[in-house]
Amino acid sequence: MAKITHLFFDLGGVCLTNAWDHISRELAAKQFRYDFESSEIRHKTLFEDFETGKISLDRYLDEVIFYQDREFSKNEFVEFLKTQSAAHQSSLDIVKSLAVEKKYCLSTLNNESLELNQFRIDKFGLKQYFTNFFSSCFLGLTKPHSEIYKKVLLITQTAGEQCLFIDDRENNTKAAAECGFQVLHLEKVSGLERELMTRKII
Repeated sequence: MAKITHLFFDLGGVCLTNAWDHISRELAAKQFRYDFESSEIRHKTLFEDFETGKISLDRYLDEVIFYQDREFSKNEFVEFLKTQSAAHQSSLDIVKSLAVEKKYCLSTLNNESLELNQFRIDKFGLKQYFTNFFSSCFLGLTKPHSEIYKKVLLITQTAGEQCLFIDDRENNTKAAAECGFQVLHLEKVSGLERELMTRKII
């Protein structure tokens, strides 16, 4: 097996909580008292464009939430969105240690909309750890489409066998493996240190 030189981390579910998943969307509907099912239908029609940076957060909210008058403002809703992002501190501590050691090139490989992605990068100081941000909103592609993994290998000019991709979703790691990556399907955040030790990464 080739020596690993590049580590690619998913963000939501590995380093951070998810930014805007099904649970958060249900919670928003309860807190702001609007019909979840109606908004979810609209969400599903726009979400890929949202995650690939084709539409802005403002446009997404206009179409999914504010297509009718609400008793709350868009600013109030955006502030709620931001509260849904939290750190998995144990994971960030590991990433920080890896960054200090400078043994590997560290990058993110994640699906996220533009504004929320940038907010999370800034809020959690991710630029001090990661060299590259291979995010769906920057690349115009989402996991698990094979093209995103192939593009990452081309941009980094690295063989897949030299890359370890860490993600909490098996369909994402399976697709990456089919493109030549070594992969770690992280079923529990608490298991990250053990899994990396097993692979002699730390």
